[in-house]
Amino acid sequence: MKQQLARVRKAKTEIKERGILNFFVTVDYEDIGTQGLGGISLDEYSEEHKCRIGTAYGCEMLRQLLLTLDVDDLSEAKGKMIWVIGEGSGLSFKPRGIKQLKLDGGKEMIFDDIAKEFIK
Repeated sequence: MKQQLARVRKAKTEIKERGILNFFVTVDYEDIGTQGLGGISLDEYSEEHKCRIGTAYGCEMLRQLLLTLDVDDLSEAKGKMIWVIGEGSGLSFKPRGIKQLKLDGGKEMIFDDIAKEFIK
């Protein structure tokens, strides 16, 4: 996988239409402009409850995001420099995770790796 250096423009959690909980991190790259990361559903629909409910997977994604960005609240990530890990190049670059700069500790999270631990 490749790494692209980026500055976090904003980071937030939100409940989109139909009540789906997700996160978005918007980053600016020097070479290819602005891109949104995330948009990953952090909850699931429960037939039993007839509504969306929280999941261990969603909780772990948010926990790892906060740890990797080294913040207590996603809004604090604004202005941080990170590596965006992904595949492809230019406008076809597909983010797969994020990583701290080495001088910040080098912690990384790959979105699919967390999903594999929780989603069977």
